[in-house]
Amino acid sequence: MSGTQPHDAVAEFAHFLAGLARRLDPSAGWYGVFARRDPDGLRACLEGRDVPPWDVVESLLYDLAGLPGDHAVSTAGARARRLHAQAVAGHDARPGGRSAVQRRLAAMEREERQAALRVRDLEAALEVAVRTVVQAAGPGEAERLTGELAWAQNDHVRAGARVGELRARLEALGETEAKRRLKAKAKIKRPARPRGARFAGLEVPEEDAVAEAETQAEAEAEAEEEEGAGAEYASDLAPEAAPRGARFAGAYGQEPRGDDGRAGGGRARPVTPPATAEARHAAATAVSRLAHLRATANGGLAHAELCAAANRPAPELPLLIDELESAGLASDVPTLLWEAACLPPAGLAAAADALASAGRGADGGRLLRQAVTRPVEEVGRAALALLERGRAALALELLAALVRARAPQDAAAAAAAAPGALGPLLLEAAESVSPHRHSDIAHALRAARL
Repeated sequence: MSGTQPHDAVAEFAHFLAGLARRLDPSAGWYGVFARRDPDGLRACLEGRDVPPWDVVESLLYDLAGLPGDHAVSTAGARARRLHAQAVAGHDARPGGRSAVQRRLAAMEREERQAALRVRDLEAALEVAVRTVVQAAGPGEAERLTGELAWAQNDHVRAGARVGELRARLEALGETEAKRRLKAKAKIKRPARPRGARFAGLEVPEEDAVAEAETQAEAEAEAEEEEGAGAEYASDLAPEAAPRGARFAGAYGQEPRGDDGRAGGGRARPVTPPATAEARHAAATAVSRLAHLRATANGGLAHAELCAAANRPAPELPLLIDELESAGLASDVPTLLWEAACLPPAGLAAAADALASAGRGADGGRLLRQAVTRPVEEVGRAALALLERGRAALALELLAALVRARAPQDAAAAAAAAPGALGPLLLEAAESVSPHRHSDIAHALRAARL
């Protein structure tokens, strides 16, 4: 970036983002997707004219994590989260920032609704195509619809994440303005009236003096708040040192761990322990904190609390859902499940196992369906981890969701983690979807020599 550009938080983040992009292949990975689908928007972010949504930054970090021998990955995530939060706060604090966020939120809510409708329409069209494949549609039509459905689901998930991020930004702006007003009313002192014989009969325009003091105090408070806005917003959105979840597994020097705490998830057959009184207390405490944050309209910290809850030991997950529903926070359950769906494969399997053990099959099914949007190799490892837990039915459900959502060659690639165990199970899952999908998966497995 040019040395003549302002060294504010937005410019600093743009400089970081441009440096990250230079390490990536602009024709591959998520970077290639963004460059093809929205080149102007990506260019505006790289040049510091706009700040990208966090999910875009997260995807670029995922691309970076796939590069061999790049030690910078271990610190890129934490720094990206901090710089992004400061850039967002700086961008929103500019004149007209609130109205700009409101307009963007309205547009993104429309986009989320449209994406949801498109997912529904494509699911219906794909079901019809699969049923009538021999008579009318042909295998090419089913493959095309499957690919479009996967992208539509990705668009819907991203739109939902961006809506939540924009709402948190509006809440942060409101809190900052409220604190500024309170602080201004508090650096104010009414000027003392002159006393003594020398000032007898002297009239002091007290109201004018008070008004001038209020204006000066408010200006000083505003300057102080703007100076600390970046750090305050960063603490709301990023209380942890580094982002977590499957998209960052291994990217921060932390190998995914199993329920037994051993690196790599362990190979001994893991068993989900029953919930203890301590686990119930921990779940109740977490939901109590979340309820307080929701009551104070602190969306950023509330989302962070849900992220932290999803990373708690697996037996607490059904307890957390129970507590959320009891506290009137059932609307937060889908977000909790989405964050759990981003856990490393061993953690995802443990979460699904815990939900099944607690009799929450519907929630477990939703968790597994959300997980198929991640790389297929990770889906395969999650299915293998479920088999190791004796949860063959859940592994079959996960692979069936994969077969429905992804192209045959992509679904077949999931068996690469353990062809002997996953290949037959993948074929069984495809058979449960439709005979045509079974044929496609069998052909893809043969082509991949799996």
